[in-house]
Parts: sequence; structure tokens; C-alpha cells
Amino acid sequence: MADEKILGVLGGIGPLATVYFMELLVNLTDAASDQGHISCLVYNHASIPDRTDYIMDSAKPNPLPVMIADAQLLERSGAETIVIPCNTAHYFYEQIQKNVSIPIINIIEETVKYAHGHVPNLRTLGILATKGTITAGSYQKVCEKYGIHCAVPSLFDEQALMHIIYNQVKAGQSVDYKEFLRIVDSMLNEGCDAVILGCTELSVIHRDLNMDRPDVIDSMEVLAKVSIISCGKTVRTTHSQLT
Repeated sequence: MADEKILGVLGGIGPLATVYFMELLVNLTDAASDQGHISCLVYNHASIPDRTDYIMDSAKPNPLPVMIADAQLLERSGAETIVIPCNTAHYFYEQIQKNVSIPIINIIEETVKYAHGHVPNLRTLGILATKGTITAGSYQKVCEKYGIHCAVPSLFDEQALMHIIYNQVKAGQSVDYKEFLRIVDSMLNEGCDAVILGCTELSVIHRDLNMDRPDVIDSMEVLAKVSIISCGKTVRTTHSQLT
């Protein structure tokens, strides 16, 4: 087993997703006592400027300097590995990684790698994510590396998804689960072999619906599993779709 490490969580983007990530870490760790879990330093920094706003319009407040400072704070505080439970924030991944000396686990890289290794005869992945993540091509670039075609929602479904993410989950309002499932099924019906939930707010919906579908891959679950292993612990395989 690898040496046990302290995990730094650069969170708050969004706050609910960060709390759910911590819940996943606890639920997915094969631990018989408190001492069997990962030690974490969590900075739930909710005031970080919106990532999609900046990606779509660079005149908007830039979240990068704040995230770099937060990553450096986690490192100074004793973190030995960092995670960012926000897909859109990985637009800035390389710049943040250059400014710390400890590794940052890449949720997008790990999720596509998981899909590549676990979805039989995988040709096309559907990506459900924020407009910022789609526009940045974050998943498209990694899928290309693995020889996987990357499909994104129609403009209509993209707008519906952004409404669910920003006006429902992030706003703490009731979620239109029927509309969410319609978008998922639309991607699958149009030829996707599996769909990635590439936004951590969508991971919260995945939890609420208690989804157990091999054709729907939750990026947050992938990140939690990789974090557990990276920090020297073992994944509890009976609780997750991930094996």
C-alpha cells in the first residue's frame, strides 16, 4: 500500500459539490474506524469568481490568481496532494499545477481514463458539463488523446443543462430531475456509448437520484476513488459503480 498522504481540497466551486465530494471520500473509503479514513485539508472558498463567466468573457473577474493562492495555502498547510472538485476549473489546471510543487489530480484526465478502461467497445462519450467546460474543449482534448469521439449536447439541451446547474443546484432550488434524465437519454439515443457527468453539480443530482447505470459515469466518484488510492487507502467497492 502507498504511503498515506494528506489530501488538500481546493473547494467552494461550488460549495455543495465540495461537501458532496467529502461525503464520497468517507463513504467510498474501506475503513472500519475513524483512523482508517483520509486526512484532509479543505478550503471551501465560495467567493472564487465564476469559472464559466471568465472562460466566456475574459473581461470578467479572473479566478486563476485566487485558485493559485488557495493551492499554495493548502501546500503550506501540509497537503501532499490536491484535488479540485470542479470540472470547469480544470481549464486552469496547468497554470495552477505550475505554481505548486505537489501533484494535483486531474478530474477530467482520470474520468476519461476510467471510461476508456471500463466501457466496452467505447467509441463515443457524451459530455454533460457547463458551457465553460464545453467551450474550453477540456474533455474533447483528453478524449482525442484516447482515440474517443466526444459528443456534446445540442444548443437547446446545453441551455437546459446550464439552467439546471446554475438556477437549480447552485441556487439551492428544486431540481427538474425529469429534464435532467431527458438530456442524458437524448445523448445515449443519439449514439453515445456512455455519458460523463462532467460538472460536479450534476454529481449531486446523480446522488439524489441514486443512479446505478454503467452508461452514466460520475466524474466526482472517479475523483474520489483516485484520491483515496493516491492517499494510500483502499476503495470500498460495494458502495460505488466504480470497481
